Amino acid sequence: MENKLKLKEIVVIAMLSAILGVVFTGMDSLYQPIQNILGPLGGDMIGGIYFLSALLPAFIVRKPGAAITGSLFTGVMNLLLGSPYGIHIIVASALQGIAVEIVLSLGRYKSYSILSMALSAMLATIFVTTRDYFVFGLNLYANMIFVMIVIRLISAAVLGAGLSMILGNGLKSTGVLNGFRINKSKNLY
Repeated sequence: MENKLKLKEIVVIAMLSAILGVVFTGMDSLYQPIQNILGPLGGDMIGGIYFLSALLPAFIVRKPGAAITGSLFTGVMNLLLGSPYGIHIIVASALQGIAVEIVLSLGRYKSYSILSMALSAMLATIFVTTRDYFVFGLNLYANMIFVMIVIRLISAAVLGAGLSMILGNGLKSTGVLNGFRINKSKNLY
């Protein structure tokens, strides 16, 4: 089986990325008010949804490069739509995509179980949280950092990995992903 991304796969990744870029731009406007109401843990609770940009394309396409392509396309779309995070969104996108690629490569891009998807999301969380620690001052929350990381990891596993699998399998059931590797999987999760 060829592991190189085909044009139709890149087009689907780009379409998903465009949709997610719009969704994330909308979420960016909710993220700060949620943090203002619930404190720093509020943003951590919903932050896992941002990992859809790497996880959903990886789950559907199941080839090397799908995660990094999807996350970078989404980051660029989000940036072009006016993300308040500026170029930092591209850095976060790259970190997410690289993390997902690392975990999936350990299984030779054959395992897309809830465990491998959750581990991918969790490594992405660790990568992005490390960046946040130095760039956005998470070190100022030293007494809360452990709780913040735990909440981020849970959010990544549930909202990132879980939602990616639900959305991917939902799209699969419609038939629009015929010809994609997701259709070769026997079980849904």
